[in-house]
Formats: sequence, C-alpha cells, structure tokens
Amino acid sequence: MPRKDFIRLGAAVGLGGAGSAVLVACGGRGGSAQDGGKKTKKEEQAAGAATTSPSVGAGDPIVDAAFIPAGFAFSFNLAESGKPALLVHLQDESWAAYEAACTHKGCEVGYQLESGRLGCPCHGSVFNPAQGGAVVQGPAQKPLQEIKVDTKGGKVVRS
Repeated sequence: MPRKDFIRLGAAVGLGGAGSAVLVACGGRGGSAQDGGKKTKKEEQAAGAATTSPSVGAGDPIVDAAFIPAGFAFSFNLAESGKPALLVHLQDESWAAYEAACTHKGCEVGYQLESGRLGCPCHGSVFNPAQGGAVVQGPAQKPLQEIKVDTKGGKVVRS
C-alpha cells in the first residue's frame, strides 16, 4: 500500500474511532421522561455540541473522495445554517449525506463504524444511511433530512 494511502486510511480510522468514542462517552441509550418538549441537560449538550468541522455551502466540495474509504464518514457543517451534517461513503462506493439532527429530539447523531449506521446518543435512535436515512430503531419516527451530493473532479460536492 502506498504511503499516501496508508496515511489517509489511518486518518479516516482515527476520525471513525473518535466518533465512536464520543457516542460511547455520551451514554448511548440514556432515557428521559416525555416532558412536553423540555430537553434534559444531556440532550441540550448533544444538540449544541461545538465541532471543528468545515463549513460547506451548496455547490462547494466537502472532501476529496479518496480521503474517505468506503464504510467511513466525514463530519461537516451546512454553511447556510451552521447545522452539523454527515457524509457517509457507503460500502457500495456511493455517497450519502444527512443533517446530523435526530428527528426525535434534535440531538446530534454520529456514525457507528461497526454497523455503518447513524446513531443518536440521547435516546438510542438508529438510522440507515444506505436507505435514505430510514429509521432502523426508534423512538425516532422520521428519516434523517437528506443532503444532495455528487462527485466531481475527485471531490464529493454538495449539490
């Protein structure tokens, strides 16, 4: 394996491992009472987590396609709203991107490297990026909001 590819793979594995560690640290399935829309402190922290992800506008490149191996994800923010988003390089070599706000209570979902799914640390909802962000496990009832992406000139670009 060329050194350049080895370094890219190491960086992607590191990003995926860091994301998994964040999900584990946030507790995964912590429950809270349905209290008429009030969020717990844990939910507020997860929903408002600061990131160092790049801000990407419509028509702008998100990342070099060769940088993210199949089965990994890349975090970015929507330039227009500042909302967090995730770009997923699916196992079939296609790409999918979603707003990272869980459709249940708005907590920020993260990529689960082991399953290739997107999971919410607040209440345990799980979404399948290969099926349009469909809900695999509730309490969420709606799929994640999709973000259109294309590949152009070796880069993954917001459409």
